[in-house]
Amino acid sequence: MKLNLKLFALLILTALGSPPLLAAEPGMLDQNGFHADFKKLDADSNDKLSYAEASKEKIFADGFSRADKNKNNTLNYDEYANYKSAEQGKESKRVVADSTITSKIKSKYLLEKGIKSFKVSVETKDGIVVLSGFVESEAVKARAGQIAASVNGVKSVSNGLVVKP
Repeated sequence: MKLNLKLFALLILTALGSPPLLAAEPGMLDQNGFHADFKKLDADSNDKLSYAEASKEKIFADGFSRADKNKNNTLNYDEYANYKSAEQGKESKRVVADSTITSKIKSKYLLEKGIKSFKVSVETKDGIVVLSGFVESEAVKARAGQIAASVNGVKSVSNGLVVKP
């Protein structure tokens, strides 16, 4: 028993003090995951993207000048990856905010008498809420719109609910 315990302890100490067995060599892993995308866009293989090359990705068609930090009219990999990562971060935050708005509205519908929440669809994009589905009266339709508009972060509500008694 003591031998097995010592062997186990030795294995643990060795594992903790040594690098992972499946560690990649430097340069093999791309922290942002954008190297392949960059290379595909780099048509002339000069490790720089011109506006024409970069603008094949929608975010660079409008954002090229903001991404070009050194103002040399090309993007190196770092400029490309930093800008793309920042833009994806913004998009993720927007999606989370929109999902939060949708969840809050649906939760309020669950608590509201007269609104059959499973018959009402709520979609949110950029703080704009679209309601669709069926309700039993104009009063319920109006109340659903009021509830949606009362949620923090809602910019506007498009109430497409259909009254179907």
